[in-house]
Amino acid sequence: MKHAIKTVLLVSALIAVAACNKNKESADVAALAKQLNEMQAKLEAAESANAGAEEIERMKKELEEQKERAERRRERRDGGERGNRQRSSETETAEEVATPATTTATATPATATPAASTSTSSAGDFQMTGTVLTKYRGSSKNVTIPNGVTGIAKDAFFKNTNITSVTIPDSVTDIGGGAFYFCTSLTSATIGNGVTRIGSYKDDRGFVYGAFYGCSNLASVNIPNSVTIIEEGAFQGTALTSVNIPNANIGKNAFDSCSKLTSVTIGNGVTSIGEHAFNYCHSLTSVTIGNGVTSIGNNAFGNCPKITSLTIGNRVTSIGDGAFVVGTDDIAKTGNASVTIPASVTSIGRGAFSGRNFAINVDSGNTAYSSADGVLYNKNKTSLIQYPTGKTGAFTIPNSVTNIENDAFSYCARLTSVNIPNSVTRVHTPLLTSTL
Repeated sequence: MKHAIKTVLLVSALIAVAACNKNKESADVAALAKQLNEMQAKLEAAESANAGAEEIERMKKELEEQKERAERRRERRDGGERGNRQRSSETETAEEVATPATTTATATPATATPAASTSTSSAGDFQMTGTVLTKYRGSSKNVTIPNGVTGIAKDAFFKNTNITSVTIPDSVTDIGGGAFYFCTSLTSATIGNGVTRIGSYKDDRGFVYGAFYGCSNLASVNIPNSVTIIEEGAFQGTALTSVNIPNANIGKNAFDSCSKLTSVTIGNGVTSIGEHAFNYCHSLTSVTIGNGVTSIGNNAFGNCPKITSLTIGNRVTSIGDGAFVVGTDDIAKTGNASVTIPASVTSIGRGAFSGRNFAINVDSGNTAYSSADGVLYNKNKTSLIQYPTGKTGAFTIPNSVTNIENDAFSYCARLTSVNIPNSVTRVHTPLLTSTL
């Protein structure tokens, strides 16, 4: 009896200490969350200002490291809460021991549970709510999700660094945000023909958890015809080398910082490409945009210096600010190429092709824009919009021009002189950024 009472007092004391620690941990987590918000804001500001690629990569790395620290701190805090609950349970048990029992119970011998296979997953490895997979509990490296599962909930495989491949059956229609977040050993994913959404979500701090975000070794994935939406950050930071997207609209940052990506084919079933969708894909050389796309977002293919083949579909009406911009750190890496603006385009954002060695050609049927010798003008050539970075020597602006747009000559380091006629009455600034 005395021993049980001492146990109660000891456990109660531990709970009190744990409560103090919990308060400190919660304060630390809150402080880290504030720092993360500030770092995220600085990163977004740097990206909007087209800061150097090396600086952006450094900021992203620091942000990810901070997120890891915050996650570990939060897990430690949550673990403390679980420990408190366990100790409370132990206190109740000790109190029961201190009080003479009025009934007796017969123990049932425990049955050992076989260890999970390391080569194949079994039905017991999957925690389900109805037909939705909510958590993977197994230890298999090669995971095949059972037929009949209709959804993969958010965080179902969150930071599972053991799995190397996953096969998703046709019965699954939805892959939740963070489902495979930072599964850093995952190298291949086979997505069934029933999936319609590859998702993401934001936590209360505003941080994005894309379905395959941070899967740094994911080199192979198929996007089936059934997928209609790839949400924000879904494949950000993966090791994909090529993607073929037949029907899915592409969300913000969906493939951002996929540094090994070389080829992107966007099918006729896609209608929109979100801002920063393929930003900082430094190895990207070939982009084909299908005839269903109507809008290309701001910086959608920004800081992809190696693009030498670019096809824009004939239904695009809007090309956003800096859609194909190259920053100062990457200009030397750009290859010579040409791009044709289709007749359908009615809006081209500021600096859409800044830093590119692209000769810009415009379809003669376009009612808003025109071109001459690779230079982009409005239709009647009264406004000069973009001079190609790769052109060399001197340039004489046509007498028809009255207006020179922002960044018209940005990063034109090979340009030796510009002759501006008396017809020009308005010059936007900055005009000659990093020029001459």
